[in-house]
Amino acid sequence: MRIIISTLFVMFLSVLSRGADDNSSAFAEDRPNIIFFLTDDQRNDFLGCTGHPLVKTPNIDGLARQGVLFENAFVTTSICAASRASLLTGLYERTHRYTFKTPPLARLHTGVSYPALLKKDGYRTGFIGKFGVGVRKGAREKMFDVFMPLGRNPYFHKQADGSRRHETEVAADKAIGFLREAKQAAVPFCLSVSFNASHAEDSDKKNHFPYPKAVAGLYQGVKMPPPRIADPAVYEAHPKFLKKSINRQRFFWRWDTEEKYQHNMRNYLRMISGIDGAIGRVIGELKQLGMADNTVVIYMADNGYYAASRGFAGKWSHYEESQRVPLIIFDPRLAEGKRGRRESKIVLNVDIAPTIVAMADGRVPDGYQGRDLGPLVNAEEKGKGRTDFFCEHRMNHSTIPKWEGVRGERFKYARYYEQEPSFEFLHDLKADPMELKNLAKDPKFQDELNRLRKRCDELSRQYNEQAKKDAIRALAKVQFGVLEQGQHGNTQDAISEALALDPASPDALLARADFHEKAGRFGQALKDLDILVEKLPAISQLRQRRGVTRFFHGEMKGAIADFDAYLEKNPAREPHHWQRGLAYYYAGEFEKGIKQFEIHQDVNSNDVENAVWHFLCVNRVKGLAEARKSLIDIKGDARVPMAEVQKLFAGELGPEDVLAATENGNPDADELRNRLCYAHLYLGLWFEAKGDAKQSLKHIRKSAVDYSMPHYMGEVARVHLRARKK
Repeated sequence: MRIIISTLFVMFLSVLSRGADDNSSAFAEDRPNIIFFLTDDQRNDFLGCTGHPLVKTPNIDGLARQGVLFENAFVTTSICAASRASLLTGLYERTHRYTFKTPPLARLHTGVSYPALLKKDGYRTGFIGKFGVGVRKGAREKMFDVFMPLGRNPYFHKQADGSRRHETEVAADKAIGFLREAKQAAVPFCLSVSFNASHAEDSDKKNHFPYPKAVAGLYQGVKMPPPRIADPAVYEAHPKFLKKSINRQRFFWRWDTEEKYQHNMRNYLRMISGIDGAIGRVIGELKQLGMADNTVVIYMADNGYYAASRGFAGKWSHYEESQRVPLIIFDPRLAEGKRGRRESKIVLNVDIAPTIVAMADGRVPDGYQGRDLGPLVNAEEKGKGRTDFFCEHRMNHSTIPKWEGVRGERFKYARYYEQEPSFEFLHDLKADPMELKNLAKDPKFQDELNRLRKRCDELSRQYNEQAKKDAIRALAKVQFGVLEQGQHGNTQDAISEALALDPASPDALLARADFHEKAGRFGQALKDLDILVEKLPAISQLRQRRGVTRFFHGEMKGAIADFDAYLEKNPAREPHHWQRGLAYYYAGEFEKGIKQFEIHQDVNSNDVENAVWHFLCVNRVKGLAEARKSLIDIKGDARVPMAEVQKLFAGELGPEDVLAATENGNPDADELRNRLCYAHLYLGLWFEAKGDAKQSLKHIRKSAVDYSMPHYMGEVARVHLRARKK
């Protein structure tokens, strides 16, 4: 097996040292090809080039010797879903809002992800392996020309000949196939190869780290070094909520005995060596195809890994083992004197997207929150660079405590903000690089603690405000739940994106409520309006808005309560409030309805409908004869057939006259439908006032169903029909 590894290493060195053949002329030197290798659950020190005493990674080590190794590379959120979204979009989790169990990434983010921008700019883009990010329908097609997902459950995939092949090797096979197709296409390419390894197979409680057969002989009989921080007292010193977290639960799956630890650590290292072998094969194919001299290779992990350090198993929390990851960038165009460097400046997963985009065409979107690492790779960086960064974990999970913090060059601050009270950590990374002392309650460090608290608040607010702005952008074309193009599917998607970015967005909640209303889902609309009324109690218009929706939903008492609350703050609007008069009628409060319609008459003397509803309320209190006597005289309502409706209730015309009037002036189909909606509503109310329930129901049904209209009185017809059915 050592012969196999050595052979791969020699092949890799030949790729680096030998010039490309004539076929490489098809690829422009200023538009390099890019391969981004991403591993899972690998902290920075599990490579030969980063100091691990045993792991064999000659191909990756070769990349470091000929490229740039970043010694202080971190992820901003240590979990695969959120981190991979950050890698794609160049955004912090606080802004892109994606992790496990959240809505998919917004289109406005996937639309400017590095693969989408490169594809749009003429690159052939491909993805192979574990994607791990939810995106909206059609987004993958805009990002990738070739999309070949691979899962790890199981790690061994059945082949056409019946054999089983490890996911890592299958990923390399597919990557090689992509390179051959890219050669034929003769355009620059960007290939993302995302290994499932070295993530454990959590469903298999015995063989946690299935490794490729090619590395089965490695580390046989070799005693694995102890965990990075093995003293049990370190675990015991933790607060209870961390001691009971998933990190401790999974510790007992694979690391809690010496036998388990030795077995699983050997297999874990084999998985990493398997990745190294796969990378060697892909790079070897680049040479064979004549594309090695113009292909940038990036190697990174999506998050760190405790691997029994501190008595923990996974990642998720704030320590260096969880956050710090390997990052190597090898650019074959780099001058010889600039190769093999170790860069100590802080770099992040959010830097990958801007770096790749800058390599391809230099036009990095303003919205990216990461930075282009090109100047660091080329040893052209001036100034100190990044001095700190925001980090967090926001996933909703009962055994993963949420936290946020700031990691600086010397101090690290973290607060687990859902604990009661909030629990804080402060570490001096210079005096205590292993983060064994929590200085948060040390009086000597209170100034530093307060500084970092404020810095955490500042960065949290900054990235949160960006999410709110993005939510507004997602809603830019939505007006009351309808896109300018009138495409309701896109409207719903835009609203969903906005709420995914800012769940508390008043604009998005109001737009979704309106969207539900237009579909007749008033109960759903009320859920959003309830949130808005609770969140923004000072905005009285929200009570008016919810009152209307409650009325349409048949909640008359609730509607009246909302209207009353609105009018308490806006008393001048009371004479105009005919909606409250309608709610009084359907709530059976006819005396109040009479008064409401009478004061409304003072501000709108030509409203036939006001006179009719006044008539209906009087009829319920005093009978039909008195209602006719008190019928308000209206002469100026020019709407068809409202003049005829007035005369119907006055006893001057019959129902047939009202229906005949709807044809006056030869109206078009839409106008005729609208007139018939009104005509049948008031005919139904007329027959109901006379006590003819059968005729009343016939006309109300015609108004509500046959000639249904999407306006207030059209909805009143449907309210009335539902009330009659009850």
